[in-house]
Amino acid sequence: MSTATIPPGVPHRFFVEFETDEVCPFPFTDDPVPILFFASWAYSAEFGGQHELGDAATHLKRKHKVDLKPILKYADRDFESELDRRELERSWQPAIALAACVREIAAHIEGPDETLAPLIAGYEHLAPRLRELAAMCDWAAARNARVRMTFDLREPDAPRRTSRTVEPR
Repeated sequence: MSTATIPPGVPHRFFVEFETDEVCPFPFTDDPVPILFFASWAYSAEFGGQHELGDAATHLKRKHKVDLKPILKYADRDFESELDRRELERSWQPAIALAACVREIAAHIEGPDETLAPLIAGYEHLAPRLRELAAMCDWAAARNARVRMTFDLREPDAPRRTSRTVEPR
């Protein structure tokens, strides 16, 4: 298994892993956590959560018919139960599906959309990070490798909930 590279000095909060030992040649060029923000609010919007990014996701889904399921498939690396561990393992997905999803989201963000533009104001780094994630997923798909998105929101020196945490590579 390999993990996407992020720039030095950026806290490791969002991880993209590939089911291959090869190192992905496509790094994130800036902090990828806006992807996690978008995915989290998109998921929250499904249950009534209110945030501009959740509203943006709802707009993408309803008006543009974007299938958001691939970007909603992620898990916490710091699991504390067997159920959480199983959820972490279930978060692997075909790279080609995630690539298509994030590429389509980025295209709509970059395009002229009078409804979407004010919802994503302040998140100018989202579309470029989605494009980088799409390139990583294309690379993984060419190797028949699945991809997994995970997160770890603990502070660097914070204790873990369990000793079974997935370690960053």
